[in-house]
Amino acid sequence: MRNLAVLAALALAGCSSSIGGTTARNDFKGQPLGAVQVKLGAPDQQQTVAGQKVYTWFKGQSLMPCTVRVVMATAGDVVDTYETTGDAGICSPYDYRPG
Repeated sequence: MRNLAVLAALALAGCSSSIGGTTARNDFKGQPLGAVQVKLGAPDQQQTVAGQKVYTWFKGQSLMPCTVRVVMATAGDVVDTYETTGDAGICSPYDYRPG
């Protein structure tokens, strides 16, 4: 029973971390692109769509892909949206999860 409690505590601790004083993981909204690059490295693709810069990272493999997409705000170098799509197991380290 004690081992189960320890495992539960470890699982919960792994689901969140403190970023900017709030409990969240990968909460990049309002942060500069550099904050995302620290976590993901250089983007694999960048383009401009409707006047907004869009950066994309491809993680995983072709059979189990995860795409991470960041859209920057039109004014300044700050993240407007951050999203992941693809295999849940591959995307889980990159997902945004409120604490």
